[in-house]
Amino acid sequence: MKKRYEKNICGISFRSQDLNESNFIEVRAGLKRTTRFCLGLFGVTLASLSSIIAIFSAALIALDYTSLTVYKFSLAEISFLIYVISIILIINRDFEVLSISIFVILIVIITFITVVFDKNFGIFFLILSLGFSIALAWLGAITIAFFAAFTSIIGGVLCEFSALLGTGLIATVITLFIIEPTHKTVTLIAVSIVIFAGVNVARKVVKSATKCIWIREQAVFWASTGGTSFYGADLTDTCFDGAHLPYTDFRKANLTRTSFKDVKGLEFSRLQGTILENLKVRKLLVSKKGKNEDYTGADFHGANLTNADLTGAILSGINALDVDFSGATLSGACIQEWNINKNTRFTGVICSHVHLKCTKIGDRLFFPERKPDSGEFKAGEFEKWISELQKTIDLIFREGLNWRAFMFSLAQTAINHEGLDLSRYSITRDENLVFAKIGLFAGADHRAIHEEFTSCYENAVKLIDSNYQLILQAKDEELERLRELFTSNYQIVRELASVVAGTGRQVLIQGTGNRVYMLNQAGDIMESKNEGINIGGNVGGNLDTGDKISTGGDLNLTGSSLTGNLNNVTNTNQQLSNVKTDSSEELAKILSILQKSIADDVALSENQKKEALEAVETIAEEGKKPQGERALKYCSMAVNALKGLTSTVSDASKLAEVFKTYLPALTSILGL
Repeated sequence: MKKRYEKNICGISFRSQDLNESNFIEVRAGLKRTTRFCLGLFGVTLASLSSIIAIFSAALIALDYTSLTVYKFSLAEISFLIYVISIILIINRDFEVLSISIFVILIVIITFITVVFDKNFGIFFLILSLGFSIALAWLGAITIAFFAAFTSIIGGVLCEFSALLGTGLIATVITLFIIEPTHKTVTLIAVSIVIFAGVNVARKVVKSATKCIWIREQAVFWASTGGTSFYGADLTDTCFDGAHLPYTDFRKANLTRTSFKDVKGLEFSRLQGTILENLKVRKLLVSKKGKNEDYTGADFHGANLTNADLTGAILSGINALDVDFSGATLSGACIQEWNINKNTRFTGVICSHVHLKCTKIGDRLFFPERKPDSGEFKAGEFEKWISELQKTIDLIFREGLNWRAFMFSLAQTAINHEGLDLSRYSITRDENLVFAKIGLFAGADHRAIHEEFTSCYENAVKLIDSNYQLILQAKDEELERLRELFTSNYQIVRELASVVAGTGRQVLIQGTGNRVYMLNQAGDIMESKNEGINIGGNVGGNLDTGDKISTGGDLNLTGSSLTGNLNNVTNTNQQLSNVKTDSSEELAKILSILQKSIADDVALSENQKKEALEAVETIAEEGKKPQGERALKYCSMAVNALKGLTSTVSDASKLAEVFKTYLPALTSILGL
């Protein structure tokens, strides 16, 4: 049962308290009325007095203007113009350090030229005075902006208007009664410009302009003085639905699954260091409406997104650890590389399908990987699918990672156990510690696989240290399982080996009969010339150690035999271009570009060119067929072959550059 609090908690401090599962529905937090009135009056007073800085600046430029009228070349007008331009540009650039630095450098240069070449020390001091007046103008504008924003946050438009009225009145009175008559006109114009600049910046601050965030943070800090404080409090599973929370301090609070639905006033609260600091995240938590929004890379750690509408949202790379998606709608969302854990909740999620990848070219978005591959998730299926997707074996290597032993152990474990999902892995390094995660399919024996891999790895390290030969012992049916695993995950295994090794080197797995050799000798790697991890083996027969797996017929791991050549691709592309459909013409154009880039690519070896051309020919052959008759499996294997090939070559590769550009369009045309 959640503990319910009084409707009015203004001015109350819950600092560092345990408020787990508390009920703050429709409460009013923030400042007490008397405190708010006193702060508002304080802000109006200081805002009015801040005009004195602007008057000093205006008086200096007026003095400068009058003094420079005795010189030629309209120096008075030029100096005043520089003064005005400096203020306008700094406003537009939101007081960027670079912009200020440029003006300071220009004034220093002009001063130096004047002294060295004209030797006119009178002008020298006038130029210094100009620089000082500009500096005071900037300071005055910032001060006015701060207090105007402060009063607006505290008391709204009426309080802000009172502050600006006081500022204008004091500036006018001082100018009319204290400034000399010869300087009054220029002073009034100059001080008006500075006040206008401050008001302009204040408007940006109130509207949460990112470049003025430092002014806003200070204004909110002082406006929250004496307000409700949840600083460092544990607000796990606490509900603030419908609450009014301005001038409230949430810094360092635990907001895990805290509900902020229909909350008002958070824009005027202290949110630094929390997920509420991000405006887009905050809007989603309050409105629960994120349809078709782009949240790429956003931090949602512990967010309460129950019943949120995230239809078609881009959730690529978001931090979704401990997030509660219960009842949320995720249909059509892109979840590429999002970070979830066992505490991320998906109970009752509404989801017809999701996308595992998203690529943007110009204004168009491409989603090449859809799950499920066809049809839609039925009720409860997405939750089950995503839960299974989270299953991994977690490995820690405290003495660094022996990559030869790692790949050997991976192959050995694959022989003895089904269930390894090689498409999901992560390997991170922290000095001598290496953390590895390998995905598991549904139903896999997690404990048995972990124990098998650990035991095999430890033995492999010992054998390598002792210069013993590493051999995978396998029965005929287990060899077939290993062959199938590595065939279906060819490109993934290549990439995994490269990541584990930390180099571009490759491993050759080969065997005869019931024995599969991972390494010829411990420490010596058998490298294949086609730069892939290959499995050679003939069950009960001879070993084919090159590019093929002998299983009663030749099967190359990329999905086609290495017999293609440039002429074959050209002929197939020509036939494809004769098929009169828009997609066929576009596909033929893309494949022709790929073909030319392969032929001209000096970064590719001959075997790599053959492999790439075979993949292009496979796509072209399938492209000639009607959309419904294409073997998407072959298309996918060919595209994956090109992905794996381009991932192993240098940045100078023409094919890699072209393939990266056309991949989204290619997968879209093929329907992958």
